[in-house]
Amino acid sequence: MSVMKTLRTFILVLGTVLATSTLYSCLDDDGYSPNKYSFGIATIKPLGNNNYYLQWDDSTTLWPASGVTPDFGVDKERRAFINFTLLGDSISSGIPGYDYIIRVNKIDSVLTKSIVADLGEKNDEYYGNDPIWMKSVWIEDGYINFQFESYFDGHTKHFLNLVKMNNTGTYELEFRHNAYDNLSGGQGWGLASFRLNSLPDTNGEIVTMKIKYKSYEGDKTFELNYKSGSPAGKAPMMGEENFHSTN
Repeated sequence: MSVMKTLRTFILVLGTVLATSTLYSCLDDDGYSPNKYSFGIATIKPLGNNNYYLQWDDSTTLWPASGVTPDFGVDKERRAFINFTLLGDSISSGIPGYDYIIRVNKIDSVLTKSIVADLGEKNDEYYGNDPIWMKSVWIEDGYINFQFESYFDGHTKHFLNLVKMNNTGTYELEFRHNAYDNLSGGQGWGLASFRLNSLPDTNGEIVTMKIKYKSYEGDKTFELNYKSGSPAGKAPMMGEENFHSTN
């Protein structure tokens, strides 16, 4: 079925946040089984009264019929890691309005922020100018998502922002990293998602989005073909690595 291919594309090992050992997707097999599970990144869509559903990509919706309750607020939209089991499609399950019914085995929030304003000469001081290794960038469900690596001391939360540059074209941005002078410790990875709703609508046109960041090899810029409301890029595929919180 098509959802199997879609979900398999976004499989992500979540390291110490979601599991203590390697997880394997069970989406290669047809049918539903309570012993199978899959995992990746989705968007929490709030419904009020502490209720929510999940949007997996740009269209696939998941209803959390059972399982664990998030230990963070679901009163506003945000990105999240999910480890889940497919229980069936919504029609046969008697819960219309969604594509699939799931059991949520584990869930954790992903850093979710809006694009911020250019502070000019104060950008380095406030947003930081520390290096990262950029591993993957992709767009889905109205968010641009960054998978990156850096050094973490295990205690300090790093400060991440996506800055809209005032003196450049409409779609020129800078990914900023402030490690607060803590670039020691082990190498680990993190994720950050930024809302794209503050950018002008492309009105069906494809534009060039340029994103600058500081790598350990110096300043770099990459480009994405961006069209409002359309996915771009590719979600990361990761092995067992240490995930670190950011803010």
